[in-house]
Amino acid sequence: MSYRKFVNFLIFVISILTVNLITTLITDFLMGYKHATHPLKATLIGMALMIFILYPAYNWIDNISENLTVRIFTLGKNAGGKFLGMLWAFGVAFGILFLCYLHLWFRINVWDLF
Repeated sequence: MSYRKFVNFLIFVISILTVNLITTLITDFLMGYKHATHPLKATLIGMALMIFILYPAYNWIDNISENLTVRIFTLGKNAGGKFLGMLWAFGVAFGILFLCYLHLWFRINVWDLF
């Protein structure tokens, strides 16, 4: 696998995880109001919101996430060399996303682990 394909794969991984995290947070926020109305009505409203809000938000967030990831990888490349800097930048981005998912899914803060 070439270096460029490997970098594109890592950018793809970080972009997917970032977009999924943000859209999950948006969905959780919007569905927080589901108890204010009948379940059938709340389900229809939730589905409509996902189509009309989350899809455009996904495209917008995906572009931002990809540009940000490329910038982070470029900074890593400048800081530690081509391959090592890219791995360092990926590790930092992945670690931050890992902590965000840990808190989202299990309500565990990194400080609670120590």
